[in-house]
Amino acid sequence: LYTVYTDGSILVANHFEYGGKEDIAEMPRFGNNLILPVEYDNVEWYGRGPHENYWDRKESAFVGIYDAKVKDLYFPYARPQENGYRTENRWIKLTNEHGEGLKFQGMPLISFSAHYNYISDFDPGEEKQQRHTIDIKPRELISLNIDFKQTGVGGDNSWGARTHEKYRLKPQSYEYIYLMLPIVNIK
Repeated sequence: LYTVYTDGSILVANHFEYGGKEDIAEMPRFGNNLILPVEYDNVEWYGRGPHENYWDRKESAFVGIYDAKVKDLYFPYARPQENGYRTENRWIKLTNEHGEGLKFQGMPLISFSAHYNYISDFDPGEEKQQRHTIDIKPRELISLNIDFKQTGVGGDNSWGARTHEKYRLKPQSYEYIYLMLPIVNIK
């Protein structure tokens, strides 16, 4: 549900109503993916950082205000995969060189990642392609995920163990809200 206000801000209310069986696998993430023009490459956030962190891998990432370029949020794992995630954000800003852009205000918290690639560039789906970091070519866009949460990474025993129960998005109903605000540089 979108509510558009006269000041240009948009309230985004996401609601997922689950009506299926409880033995269905958990969701990998619950969130929105937006494609932004490539010039909005300055990122500032008030949340955990400065390095990537996940629901079950966040204790060394302290809450603060951080900034980076989109290119610096990417982590080149040997096998391309999900990377560069930041959790527990109060707000995130993406701006251009003139300071104009968008602010995403969590109500109360949101998680995010921003890359010059689509999610599918990192993970081709059920059929694995033997790709490497050098195979991932930046696109002329910014793919921004604004999420409620993402299932934790797991792997407590050299990446073989499943994610602990408390860090999974189990089959149930979910909802989260955030506010998108325009950032205008008035001179």
